Amino acid sequence: MTLDKIDLIDRKFAKSLLGYSRDDVDSVVAEAAETIGRLAEEKMALGRRVEELRREVAGYQAREATLRDTLLTTQTIVEDVKAKAKHEAECLLDGARDQAAALVREAEQQAVNLGAKIDLLQKRKLVLTSRFRDMLLAALDILDADQAEDAAEAASPVFSSEGLAADTDVEENAAGDEPEAWDDGASPETEGEKA
Repeated sequence: MTLDKIDLIDRKFAKSLLGYSRDDVDSVVAEAAETIGRLAEEKMALGRRVEELRREVAGYQAREATLRDTLLTTQTIVEDVKAKAKHEAECLLDGARDQAAALVREAEQQAVNLGAKIDLLQKRKLVLTSRFRDMLLAALDILDADQAEDAAEAASPVFSSEGLAADTDVEENAAGDEPEAWDDGASPETEGEKA
């Protein structure tokens, strides 16, 4: 049986001839009832406080769960971002390497092409030098022949009638021979250009 303050105050005891003093029993019962009432109020207050604390703990637990989920989500996002950044960096590096290799190949091909052009130009230079040398030698031969002819003419008697006739014949032959020698439309200048 559970007693509360009101039950204890309203409780009536049987009277006996040699029993306890009624005032003393009433006083103790009143004190006990007061103590029980105070304890009951404290118990109710503590119950309310416990309920409040339970609600607070539940709120903290909910916050903790939210924070834990947020941290896990953030960690997952960070790892995804790192993985994507690493992948993009690798793609950029691969692209840069491919581009550098392509540039190197292109430069090597240009070097090969330039080398071939240089070789071709050197061969042309040798051919043109040889032709020019041949033209100069031919011109020197012509000059030497003219000089020898002039020396021969100077040594021969110019004032004799035979000498004059011979000189006239030579000049006529030389004048008549020129068109035949260049009959194909070539002149010494064009022949040099052809060479």
